[in-house]
Amino acid sequence: MIQTIYEQYGLRPSEVLTIGQCKGFQYRDILYTIIDVNQRDQEELNELHQMSQFLMGQGDRYVATFMPNLQGEMITETETEKFSICRCLLNPRHADFVVGAELATFHQKGRLFPYEVEQANRLGQWKSLWEKRLDQMEQFWYGRLRALPNQEMEKRFLESFPYYLGLTENAIQYLVDTEIDDLPRSVDSATICHHRFGKHTWGDEFLYKLPIDWVFDHPSRDIAEYIREQYLLTYTMDQQQLHEFLSEYEKVSPLSSFSWRLLYARLLFPVHYFEVIEGYYSVQSEEQRQLYYQKLEDVLAHSSHYEHFLKQFYQSVGISTSRYHIPELTWLRT
Repeated sequence: MIQTIYEQYGLRPSEVLTIGQCKGFQYRDILYTIIDVNQRDQEELNELHQMSQFLMGQGDRYVATFMPNLQGEMITETETEKFSICRCLLNPRHADFVVGAELATFHQKGRLFPYEVEQANRLGQWKSLWEKRLDQMEQFWYGRLRALPNQEMEKRFLESFPYYLGLTENAIQYLVDTEIDDLPRSVDSATICHHRFGKHTWGDEFLYKLPIDWVFDHPSRDIAEYIREQYLLTYTMDQQQLHEFLSEYEKVSPLSSFSWRLLYARLLFPVHYFEVIEGYYSVQSEEQRQLYYQKLEDVLAHSSHYEHFLKQFYQSVGISTSRYHIPELTWLRT
């Protein structure tokens, strides 16, 4: 890889480091991240490149931008690899970095993005994407049911799926009702979001915002996924941490009732369950499968905790459901 980078970019890194989920290197005051783009098409990368250039123009100093190779191409292909390199200034992450306020500011700037987005657009598509994912897993479930499996993981999947099918259908219905009953405000316009925003998305030791993580969507996507990740770490929610994150965000960009309802619909959709099942059946090694099995056991053991978290959510964040005319789900366990 070091030799390839020298030949293709004219840079000679002293070593390749692990940067989050990627590889990368430092050179002078610049952090370079090597992005695997095997599953990305050129049009989507062009959109993400436009977004990163726009946000950098808006003064976001943490944004990484795509670096062209010596041939002026954004994608470098070798016999074994297809990758891009993103670069940004080396920004050490300070203890006083406020993630809620930074995310709200990021969303505010992203709302101003003036170009049409097609490949990276997810706005208004949650229902169809969730239905597609559910249909695919239901078909797979029927197939495994007929096969009469004897492995513990498969038995747990067959037993648990009907419950998560019901939860997904509730999430879809809650989303549909929100779009029928409530009106979006200006804060509900599409913005640059992340596929899955979490504590480590913007780095740990250094701050960087990688365009490869981005989609164009409603801002509640990022807020919901951040809260979900925090909850799933221990299957408890630190009330003070939750309040701080949301109040930091709302100081910059207050949430509408439409935003709160979309956020809740997204928490209802059990993406963590889907990812464990999909992960188990997509890996080959027994060691990795065992890890997914343990994850599934965790998810199932805490299903009632998650229901309680959903039941108490609006109360926990200090939202009056009657004042905002927000419906509550009566079937959730107390």
